[in-house]
Amino acid sequence: MKKIDLIQPRHNYASKEGLGHVYMPTSLLTAGARLLDAGVDVVFHDENFQPASVSSDVIGINLLGAPYIPEAIALMKRIDGQTGRQNTYVLGGQVVSGLTAEQFKRLFGERAINGNIDSKLTGLLGIPALALAEKTSLVSAYEELPENMQREYLAREGALHVSQGCHFKCDFCAAAKNRTESYKGFDVLKKDLRNFARKANEFGLKELSFYMSNLDVFQTPEMLNSFSGVVQEVQREYPFLPIRLRGLSTVSEFLRTRDKHRRTIESVVDAGFHTVGFGVDGWSPEVWKKICKRHNTQDKCIDSIRSAREDFGLTPEILMVFGHEGVDNEESLRAAYEIVLSMKDKYGAVPRPHASKSFIPGNQGWRDAKNQEAIELLLMNPEAFQALDFTALPSWLTHSDERLRELATKYFVKMCEIPGNTTQYVKPITPDLTPKQREGIKRFNEGRFDR
Repeated sequence: MKKIDLIQPRHNYASKEGLGHVYMPTSLLTAGARLLDAGVDVVFHDENFQPASVSSDVIGINLLGAPYIPEAIALMKRIDGQTGRQNTYVLGGQVVSGLTAEQFKRLFGERAINGNIDSKLTGLLGIPALALAEKTSLVSAYEELPENMQREYLAREGALHVSQGCHFKCDFCAAAKNRTESYKGFDVLKKDLRNFARKANEFGLKELSFYMSNLDVFQTPEMLNSFSGVVQEVQREYPFLPIRLRGLSTVSEFLRTRDKHRRTIESVVDAGFHTVGFGVDGWSPEVWKKICKRHNTQDKCIDSIRSAREDFGLTPEILMVFGHEGVDNEESLRAAYEIVLSMKDKYGAVPRPHASKSFIPGNQGWRDAKNQEAIELLLMNPEAFQALDFTALPSWLTHSDERLRELATKYFVKMCEIPGNTTQYVKPITPDLTPKQREGIKRFNEGRFDR
């Protein structure tokens, strides 16, 4: 039987001892479930619990964004040294698909393959085509996990794969955008939720909490309404175990659904949806035009935040990705900061600030000719991929304009200091730093998780 070890690397800001940042790695479990269902022997490891000890020569590694690139490279070197053999590595995660084939090879070497490409994975393992992720239940993978790991995952907010895709195309985003939203099968979702509820009940947990994968929760109201029915059905089977849901939305789709499908919002609230994160991402028409977010207006943003709180009892979160090169200035940055303060005071909105990055693997900036010199520096110094973290302070690598870099840093830090804010900013690692300086930054960043 073909065998593979699948590893969730330790969080890049976790301390070296004890539990790391435990968060159910849904994408890794999905990959594992697809392989298990195809007859592959799969062993799961989460290095947030303990270092992986692999038993096969094919190892899959899950990258949760650009900052995990250096973590994966270090993990590959460590495993090669421990096993004393030439292992084959399967790299997965959205960031992997944002790299060109040449960039992937330079970073991870000849013995690595892009695990997001099914044909490469099935060819490596000699297995037939895999079932689609949208049609795959996580139950088979979950049952392979140790009991303590299952409990720790369910005791915290986890990621729930509900849908993928967004028909907007904000250029700083590297997610699956400019395409129709696709939902996971409702029968599969029901099976997974039932299993989670059953296990949580056995563990004596008081609630189940999930962050929905939807890039824009309200963009397909009919499907969202059906999803709400699935959750409510499971909730009726476990009435003493509340299911709590949180997710993202554009202001335009929230308002459209409120005006044309109000019952859908009421239904998902009845299903346990309690917090909606609105992508505000600046506070001027010029900024929104530049980042391909023209569907935002100041009136729409304010009305959405107000309506979420007053009409539906939802907690509004303000996602504020700001400091965009070529368009933001002190006036627009100050305005973004002040509107967050105002919405917090008026409607209890929760600030979620992030520092814009000119480029990340997969977004428009990654393909822009003007960024290729900086990208080359990253490829030569992979540890600096950490500077692309949206919670990292602006650096010369991501903000070449010195004045904007200073202003963006100033207002990002000020927003992070607002009481109730969810973001802990981290310091960036750049190619020019000495080993001693890098170690100092790593010590500062330790434990500064986004949530």
